[in-house]
Amino acid sequence: MSANAAAFGSATSGPSNTVDSPAAGLVNLRDIGGLSFIGGGVTATGVLYRGDAPYPGDSALPALETWPPAGIVDLRGARERARFAYEWPADSVVHHIPMHDAAAPDAAPTDLAAVFMRMLNCGEIWAGGLLRAVSRSRGATLVHCTAGKDRTGVAVAVLLLAADVEPTAVIADFVRSEDALGSLYKRWIDVGMRRHDSPPLPEKYMHAPVEAIEPVIEQLSATRGGPSQWLLDNGADPADLDRWRARLRDGGE
Repeated sequence: MSANAAAFGSATSGPSNTVDSPAAGLVNLRDIGGLSFIGGGVTATGVLYRGDAPYPGDSALPALETWPPAGIVDLRGARERARFAYEWPADSVVHHIPMHDAAAPDAAPTDLAAVFMRMLNCGEIWAGGLLRAVSRSRGATLVHCTAGKDRTGVAVAVLLLAADVEPTAVIADFVRSEDALGSLYKRWIDVGMRRHDSPPLPEKYMHAPVEAIEPVIEQLSATRGGPSQWLLDNGADPADLDRWRARLRDGGE
């Protein structure tokens, strides 16, 4: 086990929650368990985690069902990953699935909703790989970007909606990231990613509003065949979709 893995811990048990301390650990991290399905039932715990990025020196042990995760889907670009390279334990499988650069805020979209729609409109680049990674994982999978709210928000929304999670539950999960933004900004300063006088992004991007995720849900729902068909249309394997839907409902590996 690597030094980082030893510091971060190999496994623990505890409630699904959002970690809100900026000290030496993820601050926008949670288990996507307990969300309502259309027609009844809730998503299984210990299957899908979502979060912000880990950094070298992280030592806080998340209060999640298992840690470290069996799989990691890193949605950041190569330059982001290289700047603060984090070493996961050897038995955690890391998948690098960057969202398209054209979807980044510096591509000058008008607002977060426009950023998110760009991500959705280049879904053929990332959708199939994302579904393959989470559906074939041998345990919990962490999906993360830098803040854990934008690229992660879109990716997780797609995964949840394709598994028939209630759209209202998807929205409620997305907006939870708003509570972590102050801690995220402090964490970025602490790790040397930002200066105190250097805001991470323009103010309009530093939020997790309902209005940003609603157009994503509307477009996916408007697809003929719904969100699951959107995934298939963008390169996902039907067997992976079936496996994912079963995992999220039953918690099986």
